[in-house]
Amino acid sequence: MARHFCASVFLINPEDKRILLVKHKKFNKWVQPGGHIEDEETPEEAALRETYEETGIKVKLLGERFPREDDFIKPLGIQKNRNKEGDVHIDIIYAGIPINDDEAQASDESIDIHWFTRKELDYIDLFPDIKITYDYIINEIIK
Repeated sequence: MARHFCASVFLINPEDKRILLVKHKKFNKWVQPGGHIEDEETPEEAALRETYEETGIKVKLLGERFPREDDFIKPLGIQKNRNKEGDVHIDIIYAGIPINDDEAQASDESIDIHWFTRKELDYIDLFPDIKITYDYIINEIIK
C-alpha cells in the first residue's frame, strides 16, 4: 500500500457563495482542485500551485497561523482517501477565496470546471464530503 500526500482547496467566492469544482478525469466526479505535494514543497505551496494549474485562479488560503506569524496556516482538515488499488491519499485540505478575477479554465487534468451554487451541488455527481465541507466553510469561516 502506497501513501501519497496531497493538498487541495475548497475555493469559494465570498460574494456569491459559489464553489469552484473540477470534473476529475479518473473518477468522473466533481472535486475540489488539488493534487500531490512535490518534494521540497509545503502543503500550502502545493495547494496554491495545484489550484492555479487546474483552474487558472490565484487563491488566498483562509485560516489562522498558530502560534507564530511565520508558521503555516492550520488546514481545514486532513482526509484519508483510498483508491481501487488500495493506495492511500492523505489530503490536506484548505478553504480559500479567489484573489484574481480571471475566468476559470480547465486544465488537461480535468474534463470540465464550473462555479456551483449550494443548491446545484445536490444535482451533480460528487463525493458527499464536498457538500459537508462547503456547508462548514460557509457557516463557520466565510459567513
